[in-house]
Amino acid sequence: MKSRRGLFPIIALGALAGALVLPSPAKAQSRAHSWEFILPVTYSPSVTVTGQSGSSADLNSDLGFGFGIGYNPSNNFQVNGMFTWSTRSYNATLVDSPSGTPRKASGTLESSTFAVNAVYFLNASGVTPFVSGGIGSTFMDSNIPNGVPTSGCWYDPWWGYYCDTYYPTKSETAVSYTAGVGVRIPVNRAFSVQASYNKLWLDLSNSKPDLDGWKLDFVFRM
Repeated sequence: MKSRRGLFPIIALGALAGALVLPSPAKAQSRAHSWEFILPVTYSPSVTVTGQSGSSADLNSDLGFGFGIGYNPSNNFQVNGMFTWSTRSYNATLVDSPSGTPRKASGTLESSTFAVNAVYFLNASGVTPFVSGGIGSTFMDSNIPNGVPTSGCWYDPWWGYYCDTYYPTKSETAVSYTAGVGVRIPVNRAFSVQASYNKLWLDLSNSKPDLDGWKLDFVFRM
């Protein structure tokens, strides 16, 4: 039996294919000069990312979430800002330097992306395919310790006097680029659904991975 996560791209593909044969609503609504609030649900399939000196990481598939705001200066064009985040488990091969000895590690990769995107809708209204592209910043935390722990105490407004230990972990922020293709399905004047396939390119310091993703957007006109 397929998992719910494994069914996500199938549902998205069904929406893409079905929308192309649906007739546009008889009273299609104009998008020009409107603001929209967007709630995306993302699906990242499993992937293997390779690094330097034989290092690699097998990322497991998982769902992510986010929010965004878009403005439509015309019926065919939109500019939006989107913030998304996800948490994915992984199994990694780390290579010690300078010995070159490999060792295994597993953990959870936390990532978040803020991107500014341009979207072009092929039809001015109704059911329409679209293409998109954007640039942004992606933060990733591997949760692998890379320094000595530090402890501290402070007065918390809820918990009173509180002490904790902080473990520094390997993290990085990278410039990221996105491109996507999808379809928009208006349900009524105030609500639409968008399904899309997307590609994310990361400009990391030691590697340039590209990641596939599927996205289902719930769009509310403001």
